[in-house]
Amino acid sequence: MKVHVIGGGVIGLCSAYYLQKAGHEVTILDKGDFGAGCSFGNAGMIVPSHFVPLASPGVISKGLRWMFSASSPFYIRPRLDLQLAQWLWHFYRACTPEKVRAAMPIIRDLNQGSRLLYQDLSSELAVPFDLENKGLIMLFRSAKGEKEEISGAEMANDLGVQAEVLSTNDLASLEGGTRLQARGGVLYPGDSHLSPHLFMKAIVDYLKVAGVKFLPNTILAGWDTQKSKVTHIRTQSGNRLPVDQVVLAAGSWSQKILRPLKINMPIQDGKGYSVTLTAPNERPTIPSILSEDKVAITPMGKDLRFGGTLELGGMNGSVNPKRVQGIMSSLPRYYPNINLPKQQDVDIWVGFRPCSPDGLPYIGRSSQVPNLVLAGGHAMMGMSLGPITGKLIAEVVDKQQPSVDLSLLQPERYG
Repeated sequence: MKVHVIGGGVIGLCSAYYLQKAGHEVTILDKGDFGAGCSFGNAGMIVPSHFVPLASPGVISKGLRWMFSASSPFYIRPRLDLQLAQWLWHFYRACTPEKVRAAMPIIRDLNQGSRLLYQDLSSELAVPFDLENKGLIMLFRSAKGEKEEISGAEMANDLGVQAEVLSTNDLASLEGGTRLQARGGVLYPGDSHLSPHLFMKAIVDYLKVAGVKFLPNTILAGWDTQKSKVTHIRTQSGNRLPVDQVVLAAGSWSQKILRPLKINMPIQDGKGYSVTLTAPNERPTIPSILSEDKVAITPMGKDLRFGGTLELGGMNGSVNPKRVQGIMSSLPRYYPNINLPKQQDVDIWVGFRPCSPDGLPYIGRSSQVPNLVLAGGHAMMGMSLGPITGKLIAEVVDKQQPSVDLSLLQPERYG
């Protein structure tokens, strides 16, 4: 079967990988050149530890303090926008203990499944991508942060996700070559990390050798349909591409692309920033998240990447210096010996993370357009969930029993 995948990020590429493995003739389109995008500059974490959805009661309580502060971890740029208002309403309705409890096992299963698939990919892809299974440390400096992280560790162990509470001395033993300034931490030994740009290059190279057709710099202009099915993809260059099955994995652009088909799949862009230090004077060996500041720290080869923030700003690609300063100023509070350059002297990466209102991705076949399969809304976990999403998409295309229950992930769950 011929399958066209729209979107060249990690979700689209992993979908193409598993579709090709299943014997399909795959073409993948992207508006860029397969060398940029949100998948390239993220923290590279594979996180079974992150089983609590973004939409949770705790976020609502913090949101009133965070949402309108330009330097906070979670910021909404004030604007008149009906889609944002509708998204926030769905987000608010999803922030209930009952919905969070229902979502946690699914997010856990997705992340754990993806971690296992990354092990297979590390053996199959010709180019190494720095996959390491060293876990993740949630660092805290305050009594409040300690209480929250220990509570999270208890919840993780109840869910079957291993978590270990660490003292200051434990941290010093784990990171003997890097000075840490923290009250303590929680280690999630089941987490992993990789270098995203190396993984993206490795999978692109593999797919090209495997015969997947790449169409770079191809912007979708519309759809031709007949009897509810998509028959052609129309591009801005005037081409009409005949299709059998289509997989849409276009990240934050998905909702706009779906509008002509009258499919409602609410997504807000969550702009994030990252900075990569080349061969810093000190470099931790285990990834960490700075609990109070919501900043991710990842060793990548000899380099160190740190990034964070979630800014709902309406697909605005400009750099907000206050957001970047909030990230950079957090690092010396936990790692006081790492020398930081001035903000104006660093390259700042900006990317858009596609956020669903309930914190669960969209994975499944459209009920309105039967030859359209949708994958999106992965927020900050796109890299973590790439392989399992790709495998599920191939199973959906082939009408097989999915490896993970998709009942809460249906793309048209908002009507």
